[in-house]
Amino acid sequence: MALEKFHYEHNGKKFTLPKFDQLPFKVLRKIRKETEDEQFFMLFEEAADAKALAIIDEMNLAEIAKMFDAWNKDSGVEVGES
Repeated sequence: MALEKFHYEHNGKKFTLPKFDQLPFKVLRKIRKETEDEQFFMLFEEAADAKALAIIDEMNLAEIAKMFDAWNKDSGVEVGES
């Protein structure tokens, strides 16, 4: 079964991430004991491929926040929701 993707564009460069609600449980289990800051970075490192990470690395904090919000809203998941 093919999983749906979240599509995003930054400065004309397109990338995809897995839908937030389709992240493998192993990703969440792996980061669960880390600090919130470390969880945030590890989440991207686990979910994004090299192309997506290269584009994400070009973003500033405001752009990251906007993209992260869109990623959550795309799958209907709110931060802190269980």
